[in-house]
Amino acid sequence: MLQTIQVEIDATGRIHPMEALSFKPVGRALLTLLDATIETMPLQINEGRGSVARALTLLSSPRFVRRPAANTNEIIKRIAAMRDDWDASQ
Repeated sequence: MLQTIQVEIDATGRIHPMEALSFKPVGRALLTLLDATIETMPLQINEGRGSVARALTLLSSPRFVRRPAANTNEIIKRIAAMRDDWDASQ
């Protein structure tokens, strides 16, 4: 079975898992090197760093602030129309 784990490589070339492993990795592996810049690193869900800052940045972004507002009554009407539309017996 293939498994993917996230690791860090130190200056000496040693590989260190980013989280505790429930198994002992033995055998062969393929290694994909990722760009190490902050902008391209994926969010570390298990560490939680940056998630709040990124969410606040999104919520205060001009694009998010200018997003179109939905009309609640129109949405309810559209949902009801779609719900009834699929039933061919009506």
